[in-house]
Amino acid sequence: MAEGTNNRRLRRNRKRNQRFLMLTLLLVVSVFLAGGIYSFILYSLSSMAGLDMVNVVSWEHSVDGPAWSFQREFIIDTDRSCMLLPIVGEGERVSKGLEVARLNFEGEVRLNESGNRRLYSPMAGIVSYLPDGLEMIRESRDYQAMTIELLEERINRIENEQRESRGLTTLIQDKLTREKEESDSASAYAENLADAGVLPGIIEEAPSADDGLSAEEKTQPREVKAGAVVMKVTDNLSECYVYLRLPQQDEAPFLETDPVKLRLEEGGEGRGVVLECTEVANGWGVLFRLDSGLEALRLQRRHHLMVVLGVEEQLVVQAGAVVMKNGELGVYIEEKNRIRWKPVNLVGEKDGMQIIEGAAPEAIVQGDLVVTRPWLVWDGMRVRG
Repeated sequence: MAEGTNNRRLRRNRKRNQRFLMLTLLLVVSVFLAGGIYSFILYSLSSMAGLDMVNVVSWEHSVDGPAWSFQREFIIDTDRSCMLLPIVGEGERVSKGLEVARLNFEGEVRLNESGNRRLYSPMAGIVSYLPDGLEMIRESRDYQAMTIELLEERINRIENEQRESRGLTTLIQDKLTREKEESDSASAYAENLADAGVLPGIIEEAPSADDGLSAEEKTQPREVKAGAVVMKVTDNLSECYVYLRLPQQDEAPFLETDPVKLRLEEGGEGRGVVLECTEVANGWGVLFRLDSGLEALRLQRRHHLMVVLGVEEQLVVQAGAVVMKNGELGVYIEEKNRIRWKPVNLVGEKDGMQIIEGAAPEAIVQGDLVVTRPWLVWDGMRVRG
């Protein structure tokens, strides 16, 4: 009897131990399984969150405006009314002593007339038959006399004259009449040029240097009044000054002797030094000397220039990395395999990047790893590799 009771007790204890072992094993397996799932989720989230370095980018601050270039120019005028007969094309470079054009004082378009006056280049340079009234540099000392006040007075006067002349319909009628009269003599002029061994230009009226006509269209016979400028030769190897008008700003964009970086609208870069900077009507005027680059500035008077005011280095992260947390802007960074929250100041956005500044006391520095998809992480989250 007693033996049977002991056997039943032993079987109950054995079953109890077996159930305990099974529960323990099940618990251990569940813990490992939960840990594995948690690790997998962390791994997946950290992988999808993405990490990118905080970079430093240099942003240029620039403005642009109309500009005029000035070099040494030799002017040839006439004391009698005549017809100018170009031989060398507008804008071509010539050597000193080369025959450039002829003047016919009979008012005819005849290149080989015995009474024609031959014009030779007084120096090596670039020929133009359409002076614009801004020929101010003839000798080295003329550079010293050039001021923004003088340039503004001369440029404004010429611009006003051009606006007035465009409003006179009689000039248009005269142009049409001259074109009709000159069309009959165009073929004869071309034959004369061929006999002289030069290429003819297109025979049309060319009223001004800045009328948008091509160089070929400007190389044409035209009437020149007594006392007017016939042509000029520009020494494009001489010192070059550039006057630039900039839009209104609160402070002077430059100081004297400041170095400047310049760019042309059609491309190219050059450097110079500021000679004078002063406030003018509706903006600022800057006069500087061109020291290198931008050879295109030497080939004509008018330009559209961009000038770099300064370069600023700023911290940037990918757009979307800066988020709001508890009413404060910041980023999540990876630090010792954990995600940490750091507040930042958002300066602005540009080219798909967010410009930031580190907020004290936890500053952001170049090289920090920033989470690019911050909605997938939280502060203190462990990053598993």
